[in-house]
Amino acid sequence: MLNNQINISTDELKVMLETGFILRDAGKFDAAEKVFKGCIELMEHSEVPEVGLGTVFLHKKDFDFALKTCKEASDRYPKSDYARLHYAEALLFKNKKDEAFVELKKIIENDPDSNYAKTAENLIESVDLIVN
Repeated sequence: MLNNQINISTDELKVMLETGFILRDAGKFDAAEKVFKGCIELMEHSEVPEVGLGTVFLHKKDFDFALKTCKEASDRYPKSDYARLHYAEALLFKNKKDEAFVELKKIIENDPDSNYAKTAENLIESVDLIVN
């Protein structure tokens, strides 16, 4: 509820999110984690900062926490193919290929022409590079 107590514009929130992704990509994982946790507090109805946090842990190779974080986001936002895609990715990194395929196929079924479906198809095709 913090966002209701202070006035932050949508553009400012987008900049904060982008900062988290930039920090993550620069390998500044602790800083990225803090940014995404702050965004979670400010954007309580968006899966993006939760998934962003999960991707920080994917980059850190902390696959247990990445899986937990991405699963929670996917459960909280069941209609989000964005959250489902990253949950499936985390499953793959945990060598849970069958479970990941179920999630990836759901994404493809939801909207076969979406970018998420194309990414899901690419993950299915390249799974051998990720799993073992």
